[in-house]
Amino acid sequence: MRVLKNISLSPKEYCLLLVLLLIEFTRGAFFLTFLPLYAVNYLGISVAAAGLAVSAHYLAETLSKGAAGWQLDRRGHLTMLIGLLVGLAALVLMKIHPSAILLLAGSAVLGLGISPVWLAVISKVAPVQLKERATRMGIIFAIWLVGGGGGPVVINFFIARDYNIAFWLLIFLWGFALAVSATLLPGAESKTGSGQGYSIKKELLKMLQNKAIKKILLPGMFLQTLTGGLLLPLLPLYAQNKIGLEPSQYGILLLIGGAAAALSFLPMGRLADRVNLKFILSAGFGISALSLAAFSVVRDAFNAYLLAALIGFSYAAVLPAWNNLLSKAVPPDRQATGWGVFSTIEGMGVAIGPAMGGVVAKYMGIQAPIIISTTLLAIMSCFYLFYPVERIFTK
Repeated sequence: MRVLKNISLSPKEYCLLLVLLLIEFTRGAFFLTFLPLYAVNYLGISVAAAGLAVSAHYLAETLSKGAAGWQLDRRGHLTMLIGLLVGLAALVLMKIHPSAILLLAGSAVLGLGISPVWLAVISKVAPVQLKERATRMGIIFAIWLVGGGGGPVVINFFIARDYNIAFWLLIFLWGFALAVSATLLPGAESKTGSGQGYSIKKELLKMLQNKAIKKILLPGMFLQTLTGGLLLPLLPLYAQNKIGLEPSQYGILLLIGGAAAALSFLPMGRLADRVNLKFILSAGFGISALSLAAFSVVRDAFNAYLLAALIGFSYAAVLPAWNNLLSKAVPPDRQATGWGVFSTIEGMGVAIGPAMGGVVAKYMGIQAPIIISTTLLAIMSCFYLFYPVERIFTK
């Protein structure tokens, strides 16, 4: 609470955080819980079609991040407003005319519509030139996690009553986020310009000329998200078959890990503003590696819960510090574009990881992806400890 009192946010910044909370809550509820159940149990559509729709959403969002950031730098909050309006239309259309084709197309359109939200929040609430931006990033990450993690849980209570009620609730929440974003337009900040002589390709080539980006940040971004992606399709099976957790216990495991991260984001962000980033990154990756390695020998729920909390804490330590390191390479006059390019690269790791993890588990056993992820995390911990990562960004 003392940390929060020292953070001064403007009304527009509070509005942006509220939009992020509402959209992540709605997105998480829709794609992680509602859509698979709605498609199979209510519409009679195959689970494969539902899975394809989820993949289409996240792929469309990832691939459109760079363009969304470019438009944000050119047109300001109008870009986010248009994106949310298009997303709302897609949600309503999927409700009125439900079919496999429309669910697939609508999910992809939702990905396009949501792509400017994160970029608008991070570039306006935690701009790269701000002295204590890691503290603000801690707040942003906490809100993102609470929204994305709370949505899939809360929507179950409405699904239990009626699918239609649950669907209209999600539409209402998205519409409320749209209304809040509309309040940002009057007196909006000046835009960077018309964009003449400027393109995403030129900005990407310019960023790649920076050796720190090319040799340190790009591989680091991809490997970090790949490490998590490797485990995504395997954790439920591993928890059930190796540790012996029931579905309800696995839900508690996820809840404990998420709660530990959400509660740690703000103090860890505060710490990242005051301590050398290399030490935080090294400690965070090191704790993650040790905790993940311990999962291979744990065979009871209590110790699994403790490790989940430890992983959640290490996750909260890494994200604000890593984001602060990335901010050193983001051009101040093209922040949304820079974050859009970085987000696309990070998204590639998430997209490739699950497929790779499934293949590795099939041919080498379910424990192999955990060993690979643990090894990668340990390597990154050592790298950030001994390599002068902050010095290479000194101008």
